[in-house]
Amino acid sequence: MAANAEGSPETAVARIFRNAGALVTGKGAGGVLSLAYLAIAARTLGPHDMGVLVLAHAYAMTIAGVARFQSWQAVIRFGTPLIASENGDLFKRLIRYTARIDALSAAIGVALAVIAAPLAARWFNWDADVLRLVYLYAAAVPFLMGATPTGILRLFGKFKTLGVQMTVMPAVRFAGSVAAALSGGGVEAFLAVWIISAFANGVSLWALGWRELHIRSLRPRLTGRAETPSDPAWLPFMIKTNGVSTLDLVNESVPVLLVGGIAGSAAAGFFQLAQNVTNLLAHPTNMLNHATFPELARVEAEAGHGRMVSVAVKSAALAMAAAAPLIAIFILFREQIAVLVGGADFRPAGSIVAGMAAYQFIRIATVVFESAAVARGKAGAALIAQMLGAGGLIGAMFALLPHIGVVAAAIALGLGRLLMLSVLSIAVLRR
Repeated sequence: MAANAEGSPETAVARIFRNAGALVTGKGAGGVLSLAYLAIAARTLGPHDMGVLVLAHAYAMTIAGVARFQSWQAVIRFGTPLIASENGDLFKRLIRYTARIDALSAAIGVALAVIAAPLAARWFNWDADVLRLVYLYAAAVPFLMGATPTGILRLFGKFKTLGVQMTVMPAVRFAGSVAAALSGGGVEAFLAVWIISAFANGVSLWALGWRELHIRSLRPRLTGRAETPSDPAWLPFMIKTNGVSTLDLVNESVPVLLVGGIAGSAAAGFFQLAQNVTNLLAHPTNMLNHATFPELARVEAEAGHGRMVSVAVKSAALAMAAAAPLIAIFILFREQIAVLVGGADFRPAGSIVAGMAAYQFIRIATVVFESAAVARGKAGAALIAQMLGAGGLIGAMFALLPHIGVVAAAIALGLGRLLMLSVLSIAVLRR
């Protein structure tokens, strides 16, 4: 009976929201700091230079996302049964395998960032000073790719630790932005702060993950021959999930790049302000994703498909209901919020704030159902959903941006997510 109670939808949903809550606590603090440093940067730089800053960061994040394997999902997907069966040797082999994949991805990411920088500079009209800093940003790309330690901490339920770690980057950016503004620094000074924050984030994440393995006597040896052979299922799974994560960039960093390339740096500044402001709504959704995947994988393994679907649907419904009042506030007071954060120059961002707030409803459902599909081992279906959604988003951006302006970005994101959700729903609900 105990096992059945533990696997019940109510218990699983409660665990999901408890773990998500632990992450939201840290992410909420990070969200406040993010708004603070964004307001400092926006008021110091203005829309155009603010756009240059966010485009440079989006470029680095896009390169990191393309090169990065989502090895954290493999750590959870294959590590969960290995820990349950106390197969420490094979678990160490799994961590060694994913860590080495991460190292290879980091090297590829740096090379891509350096090679593509001149092309990006022409597309975004960056001057020589900004381009030099973008080259330096390339060295920070590996520190934006801490997949294995993220998986370790999630696997062992260290959500409070992850919540605290999530404040590192925004805290460094806040302190650095204050210093840059007080010293009269321009976009180059703020870019340097963003680079330092990436280093601090990556180092702290790897240190915490490796510390957790050391405590449990599960830290692998990364050099020399492996004592245990790898599972042939690991690489195909990571290739599929990597395709999903690469396409997911179309919903994260790529919209900023498209807005900047098509509508200019100032438009990118407006869009980034709206995105950061509505991240107060998006952060709980992201944390729900982090907490949902491990729990859905466990329920699918222990209680079967029906229970897993019940947990996923209840989680999405509760999250949407909880977000509704805040979404309404953001829509009603869109212009006041944009001006409060960025100043009068950012009043045009109000319409984008409203669009990005409404978009969160679709995003919540998509995030939960994507976790459910991967938890069922249907990474291929998730990849197809991402491909369809990415195509819809990019097509809508090119079709709408020249005609209705930057608000088209929010509309395109919503259309892309709806296409994703249609495919994911089939993959999750079909037995």
